Amino acid sequence: MSKRLVIAMTSLVALVALALAAPLAIVVATDQRAAFVAALETDTLATASLLSSQPNIDWQASIQQTADRTGARVVVVDDRRTLVADSDDSGLDRSFDRPEIDDALTGIVASDVRYSQTLATDLRYVAAPVVQNYQVVAAVRLSLPEYDVDDAIAGTLTWLAAFVVSVVIAAALIAWLVARSIAAPLRRLADVAEALPDDLELRADTETGPAEVRKVADALNSTAIRLSGVLSRTQRVAADASHHLRTPLTGVRLRLEAIEETTSDPSVANEAEAAVGEVDRLTRRIDQILALARSDSGVGDWLEVGVVAVVTARVEAATRTAEDRSLDLGLAVPENASGLSIEAPSGVLERMVDELIGNAIAYARQAISVQVTGDGPWVVLQVDDDGPGLSQQERAGVFQRFVRGSNSVPGGSGLGLALVSESAQALGGSATAEESPLGGLRIEVRLPASPP
Repeated sequence: MSKRLVIAMTSLVALVALALAAPLAIVVATDQRAAFVAALETDTLATASLLSSQPNIDWQASIQQTADRTGARVVVVDDRRTLVADSDDSGLDRSFDRPEIDDALTGIVASDVRYSQTLATDLRYVAAPVVQNYQVVAAVRLSLPEYDVDDAIAGTLTWLAAFVVSVVIAAALIAWLVARSIAAPLRRLADVAEALPDDLELRADTETGPAEVRKVADALNSTAIRLSGVLSRTQRVAADASHHLRTPLTGVRLRLEAIEETTSDPSVANEAEAAVGEVDRLTRRIDQILALARSDSGVGDWLEVGVVAVVTARVEAATRTAEDRSLDLGLAVPENASGLSIEAPSGVLERMVDELIGNAIAYARQAISVQVTGDGPWVVLQVDDDGPGLSQQERAGVFQRFVRGSNSVPGGSGLGLALVSESAQALGGSATAEESPLGGLRIEVRLPASPP
């Protein structure tokens, strides 16, 4: 914005300055040329008047003084067209027949521009008669090359152009100062807005800057306060839901286990066992929903988490479940990946690994492979299975909430991989699904690694 404001204001001032300078330059050039000619005519008439009062023997000295003062060439020609005085000390007593001399000898003051064959350039001249005893006895002419006039005008126009450039530069400087005074509080406001998702306690400065910026800062602070309240309520709801739902479910599970252990009717025991499974499934679903709620609200303090240690622990915890289903659950960690860590809220990485392994266990036929590697600034977690896999179209939407593939097993909810994807994005990473070398599905999660 600052750059555009400076360019706009500078361009506007430049256009106005040029619009004023163009006619001003024409006026100045015309006026200066007229003043130059008027001064030359005045000097010519003054010299003619001086010569009229002097004897011929003093004319050379007088015209030399005029030439030194004006910079012009001064010649005096008598009524026989003979050169009798010349400030350039050219040969005298020679014919000097010029149109302007003829006009001056008839009593006319001649002022004009003509091309000089001798000088090979345009010549600005003024010729006036020298009168003694009421008779024209000679003509005096002052002449200058026309480029002297042009040079004088060009000098004036140069100063005018320098003035215009100075005005434009001054306008650019003022525009920059104005833009900076506007942009600085906006930049501070943008910094607060950028950092606000990570710290809702930040507040924008409402005391400095233009009134409009202060108004935006007030609105941003009000929004931050409301969001902080919403987040606090979300945290309380998540905590209350966790407590009020888990407690009765635990009680139901204990009662069902008691029925299963005490009943002598096999059909009742089977139903009780099935009900315990449903309670466990419901408990898991509640955990997933609460985890998604915490992910949406950003609940939790960020810690440095050792990736290999967490993955190893979760793989070991899932090994018995995999063995019960006759699955081979393997973990591969290269030596250079042993020290990898990430920044994440407590428990987030554990839930992600549990969901990935649980999903693989649900669909694998014989083998599951878990691998942790480092790829530059990323920690890469890959979980492969040899299950039925997903088509390319289904892989594109597998991370959406409540979306399940055509080969999905009964009892799922479509929340597990959604939780993995959203958690990865919250950590600054991503999750992708592709065909596994084992024949089933590969889920790859990339998370930004902590600096070593």
